[in-house]
Amino acid sequence: MAQAQTVLDRARRDVDTLAAPWMEGRGYEGEGHRRAAAYIERQFEEAGLAPVGGSYLLPFSFTVDLIRQAPVFALNGAAIPLGAGFLPIASSPSAHASGDARVVIAGSGLYAPDAGVNAYEGLDVRDAIVVLDDAMPSPLPEGLLPASRTTLYRMEAAAHFGARAVVFLTDNLSHGPFPQNTTLPGFLLLRSYWPAETPRIAYSLETTRDEETTSANVLAQCPGTRAADRYLVVMAHYDHLGRIGPDVFFPGANDNASGTALLLGLSRACAEQPFGRTVLFVAFSGEEQGLLGSRAFVADPPVPLEAIDFVLNLDMVASGEDGITVVGGSDFPEALDVLNAANAGVGISRIGKRANAPNSDHYPFLTAGIEGFFIYTNKGTQPYHSVNDVPATLEWDDFQAVYTLSERFLRAIDAR
Repeated sequence: MAQAQTVLDRARRDVDTLAAPWMEGRGYEGEGHRRAAAYIERQFEEAGLAPVGGSYLLPFSFTVDLIRQAPVFALNGAAIPLGAGFLPIASSPSAHASGDARVVIAGSGLYAPDAGVNAYEGLDVRDAIVVLDDAMPSPLPEGLLPASRTTLYRMEAAAHFGARAVVFLTDNLSHGPFPQNTTLPGFLLLRSYWPAETPRIAYSLETTRDEETTSANVLAQCPGTRAADRYLVVMAHYDHLGRIGPDVFFPGANDNASGTALLLGLSRACAEQPFGRTVLFVAFSGEEQGLLGSRAFVADPPVPLEAIDFVLNLDMVASGEDGITVVGGSDFPEALDVLNAANAGVGISRIGKRANAPNSDHYPFLTAGIEGFFIYTNKGTQPYHSVNDVPATLEWDDFQAVYTLSERFLRAIDAR
């Protein structure tokens, strides 16, 4: 019990630090991602873990979209609070509207000609602000492909019909980058702010798109006692969504300060009791931008990929009410049996399984033919990609269970 409390105390400290305001959401406007990397590097050093190739840092470069000035969004002249009432859609172009543009409501904005679906039929949205319902209709029209339901696709459909901007009415404000720049400016507006009568809409948004930046993956090794040239890789991404303007930031306590804290806890446990194989602990940057850090690692690995026997990815592990899901569990049933056996005595209520999917940093490794899992907790109350993803709302009993299961599972995999 004392050991478990020590693990939790250190994890709370790690999460509180990584989600603190001075980390600026661990994004790429300001020094947030570099401060987070420096903190993780220091934890590896203090645990006594060795660098890989002479350094704990593996830099890589990419482009990002940034919003340095606080955007403004107003209905009938009343400003809506940024972060609490509205968010700009990432990768939008700079744009301004004074409140004199037409406003057209176009339902869900679905447009799929091959399926005979066109929300714009009979509507003139040229140079208008199009207002869409973020939620999908139920039941969905037959033949509607998943891609045509995405926010990005619906924005581009509005652009196709000549709209000047898109506003999505939503019950949950969730921020995140898109894989490509959008043609139109877009906004998410909390549905409760929408008035009974169609309002005048004004906005101001200044964006910097495709700015070059350099970040770094942070990694350390815990040398094996039996097969030092074979590797297990434990990973978690430490980056998050950064900030919008000077004052609004995304703490990312569950996503993914929690996974980073769990990784650090496992690294300390390995330093105290090494495995037979060498364990690489990797904190990735660039995950929120499209798994960029893990893709860079696999493209130019610091150790031979063929020497990696298993990877374990930890992402959003401190908010769950229905057990865990294991991505890769459908692909590697023997390893899933090991995980289920390790759960005896831990008591996680449900271990669900999925096939490999591009939803976190395990994906490039599994695609390269390496066996592995991505574990996350199910159906938690923690807000996703929200300014309210803060340490105070984490569910630490879930974290402790995933930590215990992860260590038992890794030692069982190591013993195979």
